[in-house]
Amino acid sequence: MAQSVENVYSEAFFELCAEADCVDTAFEELGEVKELIFSEENRDYARLLASPLIKDDDKRKSLESVFGGRVSDLTLDFLSVLSKNGRIMFLPAVYSEFKKLYYKKNNIMEVTAVTSQKMSAGLREKLVKKLEQTSKNKVILIERLDPSILGGIILKYQDTEIDASVASGLDRIKAQIDGVIA
Repeated sequence: MAQSVENVYSEAFFELCAEADCVDTAFEELGEVKELIFSEENRDYARLLASPLIKDDDKRKSLESVFGGRVSDLTLDFLSVLSKNGRIMFLPAVYSEFKKLYYKKNNIMEVTAVTSQKMSAGLREKLVKKLEQTSKNKVILIERLDPSILGGIILKYQDTEIDASVASGLDRIKAQIDGVIA
């Protein structure tokens, strides 16, 4: 089965970085470059790097002038390859896949916690500690507010969702009542 573009490029870059023992540096650099190139004010630069009308040498020179000295040679070469192959627009997806590989290597798990109100610092700390004990991973907690859940919490991580919200509890009760009445 054919792999997606982002998987092929992220895995290849990750392997090169692992061999060069610079995965941490590359992770930071790739994230910063992605944010810069794909920021609202720099969208035209991304289109320029993707344009088949611009010579590969000119794209490379542009990347060197913008990122030379700010990122490692390996990251700069990778950006040049993406640009040369017409894949620079895939950089956000490539970074996303690279991040998954990085998190896996470093036992990091990103968890999204959806609540109706902002969590207190104490509750947030307890939640992170419990998730780290349970998963045996370092947890990066991303908080999202959604007043429609009424209360409770929804946790999303990897391919799992734990819904302990008041709204879903009410939906389950309603379904039970509907099942009895119907």
